[in-house]
Amino acid sequence: MEQPVLPFANGDWRIEPRGSVGHALADARRRRALSIEDIAAETRVPVRYLAAIEAERFDEIPGVIYIKGFVKAFARAVGLCERWALDAVNALLAGERTPARA
Repeated sequence: MEQPVLPFANGDWRIEPRGSVGHALADARRRRALSIEDIAAETRVPVRYLAAIEAERFDEIPGVIYIKGFVKAFARAVGLCERWALDAVNALLAGERTPARA
């Protein structure tokens, strides 16, 4: 299945991935031959939070605003669509906060 490519400012084109946000970010990082430390240096996001994002352990990140900002920065650093990453993490967070039904 082909993934859509979305236009961004200044002729920058990025791929909108499919599937889990953590998996997609980790996969994009590995495809670019970047370590998690490389991403931390570029984004100024601590390694422990980047690792938590890749593992989708969002409860380890202090606050929703930080989660969203860190995910967008991570996506930007590895060349993925920030809008897709933010939408994906919003959906995950909404799902985690949905009460169980009887």
